[in-house]
Amino acid sequence: MIDYRNRRAVLTEDGHPKKTSTYEEYLIQTALKILNTERFRYVLYGEEVGVERSEWSAWEDVEIKRDMEEALTSHMEIVRAEVRSMEREGQEMQLSILITGLAGQAELEETISV
Repeated sequence: MIDYRNRRAVLTEDGHPKKTSTYEEYLIQTALKILNTERFRYVLYGEEVGVERSEWSAWEDVEIKRDMEEALTSHMEIVRAEVRSMEREGQEMQLSILITGLAGQAELEETISV
């Protein structure tokens, strides 16, 4: 697992990387990876992974929501993503996203940098 706020791996007490233990954790980690990756920046991910965060400051909220939902649903495990709420506060954005995967759902409540 990755702590995206502090930009580092989450470790177990033994110092090993912590793995997701539920499908819900897996969906949330997958969504956070997508939302924290700038699209077109990393050749490794190709052009379908990530969002265009560098452009968000000039976009309307409806465009940002569309960008997030399209990026999330481009992942093969995510069937549907619904941005339920999004509030900008300076350089941060408070998000609530319902993610529906092939085997369940997860609610992502997170603050990300814009």
